[in-house]
Amino acid sequence: MKKSHLIAGVALVAVMVAVALIARQLADQQKDTTGADNSLEPIEAQLEAGEYAEAIAELEAAVERDPENSEAHFLLAQAYNQTNELLKAAEEYRTVLALDPDNAAAHHNLGVTYYQLQDPNAAVAEFEAALELDPDDPDTHYQLGATYLVLALSTDPVGSADSPLMNQAITEFEAALEARADMPEALIGMANIYIQQADYANAIETLQRAIEQAPTSPEAYYALGEAHARSGDTESACEAYGRFLELNPPGTWRTQAEQAMTTLGCP
Repeated sequence: MKKSHLIAGVALVAVMVAVALIARQLADQQKDTTGADNSLEPIEAQLEAGEYAEAIAELEAAVERDPENSEAHFLLAQAYNQTNELLKAAEEYRTVLALDPDNAAAHHNLGVTYYQLQDPNAAVAEFEAALELDPDDPDTHYQLGATYLVLALSTDPVGSADSPLMNQAITEFEAALEARADMPEALIGMANIYIQQADYANAIETLQRAIEQAPTSPEAYYALGEAHARSGDTESACEAYGRFLELNPPGTWRTQAEQAMTTLGCP
């Protein structure tokens, strides 16, 4: 595989993995608050059941009746996020923080929302605020690391392995793994750093650990294919890309993997 193609591929896989993981984990990594308002329990049940339109209608009425009910605003923000009404979600999280500035969950979720709104710098500020309040949270460390990684590659698509933003991404991924050693998302993030640093042996070992924990992760297999290709192991790269394609990835990902396999001469 040509070096220029590989350099572009490293940047591509790192950005795609970070973006895909954040998007896929939105529901899982949105933080919840422990509510004291029992009247909202039926609405929480609606949210859990995916009845978002019904929940939104009731929550909008609830915050109109009681504009200072931070829990209702929080749930409304989550509901808006689930229906991709991101600007409304961000506004509700900001309202929560105006009422309850020490709400780490609201800072975290607002950071995720800003990321989805393609404002990574605003996302960084919210993740950092969340960590000031909850410094050991692995999800926030991971999200912050992934955002730093995307910022690093957006600033320098070729990828300077020792840029300040890249080093910040490393710090956050390591913090996530210190708090939760079996976190495949953070392992994949670290592996992409290793690929960026041309440390393919560590990248492959780290990705194999991630696959042990998340055997159906398309992100892990895509990155593994890239690491093997970069290391010159065409057979293993073809095998990893083939496994990736078996997992029915999104169209853009599939196209990139198929192009890589064609360049490698995979059977």
